[in-house]
Amino acid sequence: MIRFITLTAVMLWAATGFAQTTLSLEQAYDQAKAHNALNKVRSLEQRAAEKVLWQNIALGLPSVNAGGQYTDNIELPALFFDINADGTIDKLQFGTRYTSVGNLSVNQLVFDGSYLIALFATDVLRDQASLNKEKTEIEVRQQTAQFYHLAIILAENELVLAENLKQAQSTANQMTVMASEGLAELESVDQVRLVSRQIEANLNLIRQQKIIATKMLLLTCGLPLDGATTLSTSLEQLMASAMAGENLLQAKFNPEQHVDYRVLAAGRLGQSLLYKNDLISFLPKVYAGYGLNRQFVGEDANVWNPNGNSANSVVFQSWNLSAQLPLFASGRRVFKAQESRIKVEQLDEMLELTKNSITLQYLQAKAEFENALNTYRLQEENVRIAKRLRDKARIKFLEGVSSSLDYSQTETQYQQTVAAMLASANETLNKRIALENALGMHNTSKPK
Repeated sequence: MIRFITLTAVMLWAATGFAQTTLSLEQAYDQAKAHNALNKVRSLEQRAAEKVLWQNIALGLPSVNAGGQYTDNIELPALFFDINADGTIDKLQFGTRYTSVGNLSVNQLVFDGSYLIALFATDVLRDQASLNKEKTEIEVRQQTAQFYHLAIILAENELVLAENLKQAQSTANQMTVMASEGLAELESVDQVRLVSRQIEANLNLIRQQKIIATKMLLLTCGLPLDGATTLSTSLEQLMASAMAGENLLQAKFNPEQHVDYRVLAAGRLGQSLLYKNDLISFLPKVYAGYGLNRQFVGEDANVWNPNGNSANSVVFQSWNLSAQLPLFASGRRVFKAQESRIKVEQLDEMLELTKNSITLQYLQAKAEFENALNTYRLQEENVRIAKRLRDKARIKFLEGVSSSLDYSQTETQYQQTVAAMLASANETLNKRIALENALGMHNTSKPK
């Protein structure tokens, strides 16, 4: 029983303390979207923009104010008269000792063109915050993919080098035995060992690079850097998806769907609203108000008691309608409106320039992805050829038909070819992501 409890405790401890996190590429996307620091900042900016919108809406709603005042006139004011015209000055006090006033006022904006423009402008601000959030999410997604691709590529390179090292060490052991029997020269053994050590050095470097790439991926995803994580999407799955993306080369392209264009378009709309606001500032502003006041006076402290000795009260109401019409401000408003109009024209030119730039980026991304696909296919064939040459050279070397130099050269050539193929795979994966972004495939909203 004790052994069972102990074993159970150990298993639970192992499950909680050494749990492995399995992370596919899609899971990495979701994790980064929810927990990346930059995405969180953009989400907060979007929420803040929503609050600004409601603040501006509230400016056009009625405002209600209540107030009151209680006064104790300890010494009443007085006037002095010669009432009897006999030279004697008499003091005449007036007023009551206690006074209380309560008031209620309601004010309503009737017309203000700037208020309407402000509502539209705030809505544009909210859209800009949403677009900035979307742009950041796209950038973080691309960054996540790049780190994931790199970590998988390095892991694959690690496996290849580990297998090469195992084979090189086996060859070295065989050559050592043959040298001890006088069937091989010691120089050949040293040559093979040199190859083995070089592979081992490359393997150690790749392992360190894989650790760094994985840490960068975890950081991007908002995961603990010291967590044990297994990347479950294999290189074969990644490349199959990339090769299937060849149909993207015929996809329809619209530069106005690109998030950069939409961000600038939102800014242009905001500037046009500022221009309209400058124009509408020449119109009057109209306000309406209503006031309700009640006053209590009396000689008793409790002036609110209608049954008191000297309690008196009065109610008075009022309403008002006011207007403000700007007539002349030294031409400042005119020049300001002209400045706003020029800025709108500038943004129109920038929009056209951005559209051309985005189109050029798309054409470049398309060409680079197509070239990456062709290069990868070529490198795959090169690896198969280099492997055949390496394997034949090894057999010939062990049989004493070829030299150790030929073997080492083919081994080095094979390693270089594999490295080139993996680099090409990484390039293909990243270029596909770039092309998808150029096509606006990862937009979370559509252009208005």
